[in-house]
Order: sequence, then C-alpha cells, then structure tokens
Amino acid sequence: MSQQFQRGLLGGTFDHFHKGHEKILLHGLEKCTHLELWITSEKMTIHKNGWVESYNERTSFIKKWILKNGFDKRIKINKLNDEVGPAESRKDCDAIICTPETLSGCEKINSSRINSNLKPLEIILVEHLVSKDGVILSSSLIRKGEYNREGEKWIDYTHISKKLQMPKSAEKGLKKPLGILYEGPENDTSIAIENVILDLTPRTGKIVAVGDICVSALRNKEIIPDIAVVDGMTKREILPDSLKPNKEGYDEIITCKNPAGYLTPEFSDCLIAAAKANHKVLIIVKGEEDLAPIILHLALPLNAYLIYGQPSKGIVLCRSSEYAKEKCKSRLKDFT
Repeated sequence: MSQQFQRGLLGGTFDHFHKGHEKILLHGLEKCTHLELWITSEKMTIHKNGWVESYNERTSFIKKWILKNGFDKRIKINKLNDEVGPAESRKDCDAIICTPETLSGCEKINSSRINSNLKPLEIILVEHLVSKDGVILSSSLIRKGEYNREGEKWIDYTHISKKLQMPKSAEKGLKKPLGILYEGPENDTSIAIENVILDLTPRTGKIVAVGDICVSALRNKEIIPDIAVVDGMTKREILPDSLKPNKEGYDEIITCKNPAGYLTPEFSDCLIAAAKANHKVLIIVKGEEDLAPIILHLALPLNAYLIYGQPSKGIVLCRSSEYAKEKCKSRLKDFT
C-alpha cells in the first residue's frame, strides 16, 4: 500500500499503552511512510491524575509493540519536553496526527507555520476507540482501574449482581498471597506491620486494609487506611473490644451483610463505592469480610495498596496492579 505522506508527527503521553493508542498509530502508518512518535517527558505528566508510568516504562512498552509488528524501520521515538515539540519549525515533515481533543493544538501549530512562511502540515484526524459499552477508552480510565487496555471493564456487574458462592476448588488459590508476605507472630502484629509500613512510605496510592487485626495494627502506627473493612472477628472468633480497631477518623461508615464463603451484591456494592470514594470509608460487615480483596482489587485504581492478614503467616501487602486485577477477575468467574 502506497502511503499518502512521507513523514508524520504524533505526540502524546501514551500512558498504559492501550487499543486506542494502537488505533492511532496504525492509522498514522496507513497515511505516512514514516512516523515520528514524540512521547511526553515525566515533567509534563505531573499534572495528570493517578499513577502515570515513567517515561522509560511507556517507551519500553511501545518499542516492544513496534518490534512485534515489524514497524521498527518506520517509527522513530523521541522525547517531548514541551507542548509543541518540533512541529512548528520542521521542514521535512508533511503531516501531523491528532485526536479530536488535540485538533485545536494542531491548528495552532499550522497557524504558526504559516506565519513563519512554512507549508502547513496535513492534519490526520483519528477518532477515539469506543468500548463495547460506548465509553471512549483512555489512559485515565485504565489508571482509575475501571477498564483494561483492551477496553473491557474489569468488573462484570451482571455477575456480581447475584449472590456468589466461593467454590471449594478456589480455596487453595485464595490462600496463596497475590502480593508480598511479611511474616510475623499472630500475637504481635507490630513486627510484620513495621516492615509493611517501610515499603508503603514512598507510595502515594490509596491504602486499603481488610480485617480487624490489620486495621488495628495500622491504627496503632497512627495510619488511618483510606478504606477499612472489618467484621469484629478473627479466625471466626469474636474479637475482644480491646483488639477492635478505632472507628474514629472516617468520613463515612457503612454497615452491610455478607455470610462466610459468599459475596453478596450488597457487600460488593459497598466495596466498589468505597473504592471510588475520595474520602475515608469504614465498612463494618455483619458476617465475614475474607473475600473482600477480590472485589477491591477489581474496583481500586492502579497503584492502590491492599493489606490483609494471612492466617498463621503474617500480613500481605499487594498493589492493585493489572496483574492482580486479572487474577481476581479469573477467580471470580469460578464463583457460582
């Protein structure tokens, strides 16, 4: 296929490279023999909400995609340190690729080129990728933890609208920590929680704790989790009041029911609402909260940190990553 233009320019953050980004690149390659990809530097992503990948992470992912698809002779990657880049002054380019929200920026670039007696660039407009449910796929939705890179929702709301029972076959898998296990004696959580806090110190994401013992351990270190899920029990025995966590410091306290071995729609809804909240939430469960991490991982934004107890072992710290979400999505499919 003969390309219409010799060299096209395309700038963007390309955070959490997804199907929408792929659509833009493929469309640009249909029109241009060569494509210059200008990826924003880290100093330009500070204003963005949520956890944005580093410049090296973003470029590394794109380079792998380029090599996988055999485009290494046609795409060149550069670092973008300002809003415009080289587009206003380059004489060896004849096109610029944009999406609807960056169209006005491209038009301003062309106005500047005309004022400098340069030929305006041909603007190639690429429409956004729309998910099956009619939502424009974006990096911000991926960072919020709502959609994966293919444009699919992490949570199947039709599935969780029913009372779900954990199958016996899932018990072994659920006992295996998704994150890092910090070992320590059950009668003294201070040892394990000290190491957890050390690893949490440089983090900026939400802190979520499941289980009275974990919440109390954090509260004893003057850390109020953004989300705390408790049921007043440990190993299915009622906790004495002295070991129950402090309820002060929360902006919202929710009470819901959830029997052992199940995920009720009421419980799932409470967890999802708490994950989306911008304030501190305490969820008090009448029943059992052990399965809460499955729903929380699916609902939390990327880079949130979930802390829960591992019986007779210690405390687990797990980042709500795409890997964790994929694991929990797979596990939840087995619930009947």
